[in-house]
Amino acid sequence: MFHKLLLRMSVNFMMVLMIVMMVLGALISRFMWVNELNSGVKVMKADAQAIAHNYEYLNSWQISSKVFIERINDAAQDSSVWLLDRNGLQLNITGLDENTPNLTGDDMRAYMQTVLQSEEPVVFNAGFDSYFGKNPVITVAMPLRLNGEAVGAIFIHKKLELINTGFLPLFQELWLAAMVASALGLVLTAYTAMRITRPLTELANASKRLAQGDMTVKVRIYADDEIGEVSRAFNSMVDALQTMEGQRKGFVANVSHELRSPITSIAGYLQGMLDGTIPQPEHQKYMQVVYDETQRLTRLIRDLLDLSRIESGNIPMNPVDFNINELMRRVLIKFEGRLDEKNMEVEADFADEPCMVHADVDRIEQVVSNLVDNAIKFCGQYGKLTLRTRWEGDCCAVAVADDGVGIDEKDLPHVFDRFYTVDKAHTSGKGTGLGLSIVRQILLQHGHDISVESARGEGTRFIFSLDRAKKNDGN
Repeated sequence: MFHKLLLRMSVNFMMVLMIVMMVLGALISRFMWVNELNSGVKVMKADAQAIAHNYEYLNSWQISSKVFIERINDAAQDSSVWLLDRNGLQLNITGLDENTPNLTGDDMRAYMQTVLQSEEPVVFNAGFDSYFGKNPVITVAMPLRLNGEAVGAIFIHKKLELINTGFLPLFQELWLAAMVASALGLVLTAYTAMRITRPLTELANASKRLAQGDMTVKVRIYADDEIGEVSRAFNSMVDALQTMEGQRKGFVANVSHELRSPITSIAGYLQGMLDGTIPQPEHQKYMQVVYDETQRLTRLIRDLLDLSRIESGNIPMNPVDFNINELMRRVLIKFEGRLDEKNMEVEADFADEPCMVHADVDRIEQVVSNLVDNAIKFCGQYGKLTLRTRWEGDCCAVAVADDGVGIDEKDLPHVFDRFYTVDKAHTSGKGTGLGLSIVRQILLQHGHDISVESARGEGTRFIFSLDRAKKNDGN
């Protein structure tokens, strides 16, 4: 992994570096070339103006021809200087290059006409190809005047290749800088690749160990960056898997106990009736016990199937408008026998009548039934069960409370987890930890959640909300 990533990062870095250097070099070269060209043109204009002024001084006997020729020679050190009359012929001035061509063609007359009409130096960026061959030149021309009249012109030509030669050192410096930057970039790339691949390699190895069932694997967090976030997410996932594995083992233990107990009882009683250990007159009594045990098995299997179907969404919700107060009364009637067995007090503190909500009536009855059943299980003799409804905006808050043994603070965050039971002793009849999970899944299907408030020895209260009915005639 390291070598592949290093190679990809190095190639990408070199490509980006070369593109940047090429673009930067082109921009710098263009800027420098334009600046050098402008500087050269400025010098050529100054030379042309100086020669034009000296021409006037020469004809008025203010300077000698020697001084004039020296000025022309100074300008001609890296340029070609033409001194022509208005017809394109060479002016008869001592010391002027005798090889200057006789420029009398139409193109030269056009250039000359342009220059003679100008008061300032004229710049020609192109032209004169027939005189300089394939070497492009830039030309600056200035009219020569005597007594205010243009009698000729001076043309100063400079080859562009002489300007370009000044950029060779610049290109050399750019390539040297590119090579140094590339070397440093490769070192930094290798270092960065190591910083990235080390935690990724550890993550890959940890994932393999996790896939083999090692739930204790963790990875180090090297930095507070994206890779660190991935490492923290992996460690959080391992913690969640450890929790789920613990819940799974607890569920297996719970279900094994819940299944083993009734099956053992059923098998024992049936064996006793078959081999005569239990006399015939008592068969009816023990057949009732066998029937009760089969009901326990049925409830367990039903809870498992309900939870699976609700979580998978295979149970459609059919919301209708109904009176939640009336539904809670029906649930109390259903549990009247168990309430009387424990001599429990029931308090119904309901909102306005009727209290109309919009939900799946069968599923909400299952929710209330599970909560009431749970309250009765963990209440002692002469306990108290409280049912309450209140309007809170567009929702009806429903509370089911008891004054039973309560729940430890450490167990509160897990009471709605699947297979979680507060009763770690697997007391028969206390359930398998599926009831509250089913309650929460049903309410989540309705777009709401459920909360719990409890303390050891102070009882427990479950609170959930339902949407107000679309047509509420009671409010």
